[in-house]
Amino acid sequence: MEVLIRFYRMCNLLSLDVAAGAVICSLYFSKLLSVKSDGQSMVALGFTVWIIYTIDRLLDVKGMRREATSERHQFHQRYQKLLWILVVLGAMATIGIVYFLPPQVLIGGIFLSLLAGLYLLLQKHLKAKEFFVAIIYTAGVLLSTLSVTSEISFVAQLLIAQLFIIALINLLLFSWFEYASDKQDGHSSFVIRYGKTTTGKWLISLGVINFLIAIWILVQTSWQVAPFLFLSMTVVLMGIFYFHDFFQTNARYRLLGDAVFFIPAIGLFL
Repeated sequence: MEVLIRFYRMCNLLSLDVAAGAVICSLYFSKLLSVKSDGQSMVALGFTVWIIYTIDRLLDVKGMRREATSERHQFHQRYQKLLWILVVLGAMATIGIVYFLPPQVLIGGIFLSLLAGLYLLLQKHLKAKEFFVAIIYTAGVLLSTLSVTSEISFVAQLLIAQLFIIALINLLLFSWFEYASDKQDGHSSFVIRYGKTTTGKWLISLGVINFLIAIWILVQTSWQVAPFLFLSMTVVLMGIFYFHDFFQTNARYRLLGDAVFFIPAIGLFL
């Protein structure tokens, strides 16, 4: 068990679990909307998410003359040369996959890549970068599905809103936990600009909104599994926030907070 925990912690430091979670969510939405997913799009999504998250961390530590405060930033600071090489190799692999993508997905991917590039250029100046990242994440997860879908039902739109809210809660929650280290290292985040109290109120409000959406779908429609899974993800994240003292230790909030995006995998088998 200890070996598995160490392995997962390393995957978490490398953001590999984030990339895997994005692919799982994308596959689940393809199933929900009855769209056949293609392997090339999933591989491209995994690479792209990993590249964006890794570059984001590398830009955070770029030019830092002292050791970063958080373990995640220390890791990227210590191995930044190797990680930049891996990012370039990952980008080359993604470009190679591009030629095999469906035209609709390719066009959407180009616009999304431009949006992600804009974020990376401006990330140190954004007042609420978590919102920007949540939008990019949600768009990336849904790209291969929505690119070939002509009509999206109201319930599907609500489920998409739930995914966006979960991604936003995840990002705000991490910023809330890392307030002290981010402030010490000079990083920008929503909580740095608006404070932990305000961020906490946002987290609770977003959790309540997602709860209400899930209950409405469960009561008013025949959709049962999807809203329950998204509600479960929300409950786990809010549990991390409520029991913050426990999850602060050894950055447990990171391990479980990113692992919630594996929950939709249950829906793939139901």
